[in-house]
Amino acid sequence: MAISRNKVKQAKRLYREMGLEAISALLGVDAEELAEALRKEGLEISGRVTKESVRFPFGKARWLILVFLAGVVLLAYSNSYNNVFHYDDYHSLTENIHIRKLSNIPKFFKDPQTFSSKIGVKMVRPILLTTFALNYAWTEYRAWSWILVNILIHLLNVLMVYVFLVHLTGRQKFAVIASLVFALHPVNTETVNYINCRSSLLVSTFILVSIYAFARAIFQKNWVWQLVSVICFGLGFLVKEEAIVVLALVLVLDVLFFWKKTRGDIFNRVMIHYAPYLGVIIIYFIYRNWALRYLIQDVSPRPLLLNLQTQTRCLVHYLNLLIMPIHQNTSYENIEYESLIGDKVLLAGLYLSALLGVGLYFWKKYPLLIFFLLWFFITLAPTTVVPLNAIMNEHRLYLPSLGLGLLVSGALESLDARLSDFRRDLAGICLLFIFLAFSVLSLNRNRVWIGDMDLWRDAIKKSPRKAQVISDLGNAYFRKEPSDLNRAEQLYKWAVMVDPSYFKAYHNLAIVNFRRGDEIAIKDQAKAEEFYRTAIGYFQQAIEVSAVNPDSWNDMGTTYFKLKDYENAERCYLKAIQINPLAYKSYASLCYVYAQQKRFSEAEDACTRSLQIYDKDPLIWFGLGQVQAQQGKYDEALRSASQALELAPENEALKKLYNQFYDLVQRLKASPPAH
Repeated sequence: MAISRNKVKQAKRLYREMGLEAISALLGVDAEELAEALRKEGLEISGRVTKESVRFPFGKARWLILVFLAGVVLLAYSNSYNNVFHYDDYHSLTENIHIRKLSNIPKFFKDPQTFSSKIGVKMVRPILLTTFALNYAWTEYRAWSWILVNILIHLLNVLMVYVFLVHLTGRQKFAVIASLVFALHPVNTETVNYINCRSSLLVSTFILVSIYAFARAIFQKNWVWQLVSVICFGLGFLVKEEAIVVLALVLVLDVLFFWKKTRGDIFNRVMIHYAPYLGVIIIYFIYRNWALRYLIQDVSPRPLLLNLQTQTRCLVHYLNLLIMPIHQNTSYENIEYESLIGDKVLLAGLYLSALLGVGLYFWKKYPLLIFFLLWFFITLAPTTVVPLNAIMNEHRLYLPSLGLGLLVSGALESLDARLSDFRRDLAGICLLFIFLAFSVLSLNRNRVWIGDMDLWRDAIKKSPRKAQVISDLGNAYFRKEPSDLNRAEQLYKWAVMVDPSYFKAYHNLAIVNFRRGDEIAIKDQAKAEEFYRTAIGYFQQAIEVSAVNPDSWNDMGTTYFKLKDYENAERCYLKAIQINPLAYKSYASLCYVYAQQKRFSEAEDACTRSLQIYDKDPLIWFGLGQVQAQQGKYDEALRSASQALELAPENEALKKLYNQFYDLVQRLKASPPAH
């Protein structure tokens, strides 16, 4: 088959940097035919080309470019370090007691509930949780360090992309452009700034290493690299389930680029290079079924067919976001598309099919086009096939953005061979403008993540009919200093109007009234009690919507405690504990209920149980000391108070509390209470 003029031009330009076999593998042409075509162009090609002349890697990474790429990433996210925790970060990080002890790391591999403080939110992601535990051990909940780790993982991925592409293609310019698109694309700002998205960053690391090791194993016929690929594939599963895409991605790479270069026996290829991946998948699902008691999902948020229809529309939107990253949104509205015609699902499907058809038609001439399309569909396949609560998330585009980088770089390289010097310079200026635009968009998008107020004000402009967004903006007004309770209440009521089944809005309305009761209690106890009873009404509505909601039960118990209704307070706390046996705050609150009823032995048991679950709260240690003192256990009481002080020795308020408690114990020793 004759080699196109365009490919001959590319080969001439690359011949000085790469070997002929590497160029032929890259362009997908026969090495002997390419050698003959280059001889006709006047190049001296001596000897017969053989597969044995191939040497891998085809190029070497340059330190100056590595430093340059590192600087680009650090500058692009230079305004992210003051950002804070958001949304799912609360239940998976700041409220998750499991990640606060390094001794819990073995537990991460056995108990999927360690992923979250929310009962029922279970994930088998032990390596991810280990990074969280290490991060907490380093700086506890200082958000800058968590974001720094995310930025560094993204930086590592960008550098690996550059090194891997240079090794696989030998083309410096191609590797640099693709790496810059991946590094700077604004759609990746969510993945970096949203701390909980570390799962997407880290699983991408394992996916990239696994693919690269597969390529080295193929080219060098080295079983060690194949072992590295399989191990990283398995480790990726322990970060996030989307690691499964490796198998499909290496197959696409093999068919499009590697097979012509390294042809061999198909059966051996499958058994040596592909069967191990299947073995890892089987082992993972056996492990997953053991840990979770189900393979994929216990409860699906929507039927499979409806999800496929909905995701067909989403795929079009994802493509638009990659090509034109504007109107980005933290929380897209969960719109389910049921009608093939009315919801334009069929039209979206035809559009995507046409793109895939064009790619397949030109796959020999422009292999990177079909590779980008297949990379896009494969990397999004897990969320396309498996129904998830969130219909769309921008962090799902992290790996697809790399595919776009490869396509853009390949397209520019192809044009470069055809353009005159002037037009080539003009294309370079346009490319520079695109990178500058990406940088500005990324820096602007980073600012949205600086606080809850900024994030949810931005989101509500784009999803004004989503109860979760409205309620979270209400939370931002509630948490600000000073709290704007009126504005928060308005937003919570708006969320209830939009979606009466959103229980969190009722819960938040209850908290607003609880806070109002606390603020006025000293001046007007009767008015405070009215607010507390209103809060109880809202808590009951939240529980009607979601009965297995331990937070509402716990906080309703605290409200009853304020009303001195200890019987109902006890009932609510026990219900919260029944739903969530690890609700250490409910046990601690139960301690105070029993203490008020002079049931000091039961109070001590409740406090002890709370501390068995989480022993880093000094106030619970003080509570234990108080009930121990009431039982005449003065030495034990002082030891408990001392334990509280050891947790925060520099805290002046705790020192003052300890001194007061010490004086109380001394008075009790002198005049023991009657029992």
